Amino acid sequence: MYNKNIVLIGFMGCGKTTIGKQLAKNCNMTFFDTDFIIQQQQNKTIQQIFEQFGEKYFRILEKQTCLNLLDVKNSVISTGGGIIKCKECMESLKKNGYIIYLKATPEKIYQNLINDENRPLLKNKDKILTIKELLNEREKLYIKYADMIYDIKDSSPFILAKNLKNNIYR
Repeated sequence: MYNKNIVLIGFMGCGKTTIGKQLAKNCNMTFFDTDFIIQQQQNKTIQQIFEQFGEKYFRILEKQTCLNLLDVKNSVISTGGGIIKCKECMESLKKNGYIIYLKATPEKIYQNLINDENRPLLKNKDKILTIKELLNEREKLYIKYADMIYDIKDSSPFILAKNLKNNIYR
């Protein structure tokens, strides 16, 4: 495991970016966030990409970004919540990565996203209902690809990252 990247998967709002940054710092690794990379390359927010070009175009960008990260080493990679729907991406990430599913309840995700208006899949919809539906659709895939399932519960990102490091490098 020591020669593999750490790849964080999970639903939007579960803390992949925040926990990933802290985990990378704790493990002396480089941090990559696929959503951030896409936004930098496109000079647009994810919401703007969805509005202007649609979800299908965003998923193409997400796949390209994921495949561009296959050669990185000694890194923590935070993926977008929907990357799990791309079989090629997940199989590729798994070859060079230890996949950790940051699991959260719909209620916890809702709590984290209640005031976030920058999530295009939740925009103008009943947030809790949409979260439950999407999570139900994706849960099987998160579990399928995960080498470790880590329930985030109500801990702080700092504590979660510390516990993750301790669990990974036993």
